[in-house]
Amino acid sequence: MLVVGLAALVAGTPGCGFINKLRAKDSLNEGVREFNKGRFDLAREKFQRALDLAPDLTNAQLYYARSVNALFDQNLTEGLGRDTIAAYETIIQKNQNNPKAVDQAYAFEAKVYEQMARMTPDKADSYKQKARESLLKRADLSGEAATKAAVFYTIGQGYWQESYDLSRPYLKLVGASQQQLPIPANVSDKMKPIITKGHEYLQKAISIKADYADAWIYEKLIYIEERKIESNPQRKTDIDKQIDVSDKNYKKFHEQQAAAAGGQSGT
Repeated sequence: MLVVGLAALVAGTPGCGFINKLRAKDSLNEGVREFNKGRFDLAREKFQRALDLAPDLTNAQLYYARSVNALFDQNLTEGLGRDTIAAYETIIQKNQNNPKAVDQAYAFEAKVYEQMARMTPDKADSYKQKARESLLKRADLSGEAATKAAVFYTIGQGYWQESYDLSRPYLKLVGASQQQLPIPANVSDKMKPIITKGHEYLQKAISIKADYADAWIYEKLIYIEERKIESNPQRKTDIDKQIDVSDKNYKKFHEQQAAAAGGQSGT
């Protein structure tokens, strides 16, 4: 009876929360060990235990999300994808005063949505849009120009990929070169808004970081997509000029970055 009474007394004192936090940190450390061994199921259980004891423990939230994400990467099921998204959403909702944690959560969330888009073609458009929304929320959150530029570049590159996937079936290999076949009107109509969006976001990236070499090369590639569906000769000439400008800027800034990297390695 005395033991029961003491247990009840301890549970009812303010120190109980402190004890739970200690136990939560123990579970967190155990989970990290399991995670590092690749035992993601066990790690998930340990991190969940830590969260049960201390729901606001940010590191437990982060590691729990990482463990579910690792299971998703291994199994690639839509259910685990949804579980992973939910874990990152928990981080976002509970850590509004921790922008670094929220930034990471948005970045990983977007990546998971992209994976789910590839897994489920019938839901691809919806998941791609959700990925873009997560990235844009990340851009809105960040005060760093480099992060904003990287987000806009990623979105623009994704639009190029969508356009290229539509136009690729109409490329024919002739000898060692490729010949562009006419693209049907229904495919062209799908490509036009995608190309417009691609330009929009790549140009946003360049407006923030004018020497963004990778953004310039994808701006060139999106102009190539635009040229494939353009029938007006004058407009084609204008597009060719933009392709040339984008290519020159890419080469210039790429060479500058390579030289800067070489200089740093030599110091």
